[in-house]
Amino acid sequence: MDLLAVLQQVLLQTGLGTSQSNAWLIFLSNIIWIAMIFLFFFQDYVMIWRYAYTVGSFLTNLNRLITNNVNLVINHVDQLLRSNGSPKNVNKDAIEKTIKDLMDFVVIEPVNAEPTGLMRTLKLLVTTYNDRLEDSIRSLLPSIERTLVQNVVDAVDGLRELNFIYKVIMHYYRLSNKYRNPYLMMQVYMLLPILREYVNALNGAISTFLKGQPVGDAAGPLTAYRFMRSCSSVEEISHNVKDTYIGLCNFEGRRVYVVKARGPGGTVGNLDDGIAYLVERVSVKPRFIITVDAALKLEGERTGSIAEGVGVAMGGIGVERFNIERIASKYGIPLYAVLIKMSMPEALSAMPKEVEGAVNDAVERVKRVIREGVREGEEVILVGVGNTGGVAQ
Repeated sequence: MDLLAVLQQVLLQTGLGTSQSNAWLIFLSNIIWIAMIFLFFFQDYVMIWRYAYTVGSFLTNLNRLITNNVNLVINHVDQLLRSNGSPKNVNKDAIEKTIKDLMDFVVIEPVNAEPTGLMRTLKLLVTTYNDRLEDSIRSLLPSIERTLVQNVVDAVDGLRELNFIYKVIMHYYRLSNKYRNPYLMMQVYMLLPILREYVNALNGAISTFLKGQPVGDAAGPLTAYRFMRSCSSVEEISHNVKDTYIGLCNFEGRRVYVVKARGPGGTVGNLDDGIAYLVERVSVKPRFIITVDAALKLEGERTGSIAEGVGVAMGGIGVERFNIERIASKYGIPLYAVLIKMSMPEALSAMPKEVEGAVNDAVERVKRVIREGVREGEEVILVGVGNTGGVAQ
C-alpha cells in the first residue's frame, strides 16, 4: 500500500468526506514532496546546523570555564602577594597579561627527519619550557617560596592546555562553517564526549594544584614516600639534579635508593638524571630499577587496581623513559614496573580514596619484589613517577 492510500484511509477514519479527503491528500502530499526536496538539496545545511549548535555550545562553555580559571589564578596570585605583605594596589592587569601570554606560549617540535640526537633536543626543549614558565611566574611572585610558585606553574600549565583545546576546536568549527563542510564538524562532534571528560579533568586539576593537594598522578611519589617510612634508616644523598629527591634507605638489609620529584611543590622532577647520577657517578649497581606510576585504566577496570610488569612505568613524551631505558640496557639492569590504574579525571583531580588505598597495596608489592629478587647486601633503585604536588619526602 503506497503513502497516498495510507493517508486516504486515515482521513476516511477521521470522518472527513471523500472530496474533503482528496483535498487533504493533495495538500499533504505536496507538503511531503516539498519537505523531501528541501531535505535533498539542503541536507548538508541541516547537518551543519545540528552539529554546529552542539559544538558551538561546547565552545561557549569552554570559553566561560577558561575565563573562570584565569580569574581563579589571578585571585590566587593576588592573595599570595597580599599575604606576603605586598602593597594593596596589586596590578591585576599585569598579572592577567602574563598569564594569558603563557597560555599562548608555543613549544615547536624538533625536526625528526634525522633522529640522531632527537631525545637530547626534546629534553632541552622541555627543560627550556619549564624554566621559562617558572621564571615568568616567579616574576609575578618574587618573594614567595618556591613550593607555592610551583603550584601556580602547574595551574597555568593546565590553563595552557585548556586554551589549546579551545583554539583547535574553534579552528575546525569556523573552517566547517566557512566551507559548508559538515564532515569536519561531524568529526569534532564525535570527539565531544572524550573532550568533555578531558576538559573536566583539567578544570578540576587547576584548583587542586593551587590548593597544593595531591592529585591521582601523585600515586607514584606517594608510594615512594610511604615505602621510605618502612625502612629502618633513611638518609638523603646530596646531588645537583634539579627538582629531584634521592634518598638511601635500609630495607631488611637491602640498600634501596629512592628517586622521586622533590615535593611538596607541584613538579615531576628529572628522574632520568637522578638515575644516571646514581648509576654513572655514584657507581650504584642495582639488581632492579623499579618504577611506580599511575596508569590510565580501561573502561571496566576498577579504579585502584594494580598491574605489575616489566619496562619503565612512565608517561609523557617519552624523553625520560628513553633515557632510563638506555641506562638500563647499557648496564644490563632489569626493569620492573608497578602500575596503579585510574581514569583521566581521577589522575588530574584530587586523589580519590580508592587510589590512596591502592598506594598501600603498591608499597607491599614493591616490598615483595625486593624480598624475592634482591638478596641482603644488594642494591635496588625505586622510582616514584608522577607529579609530587602535596607529597613531601
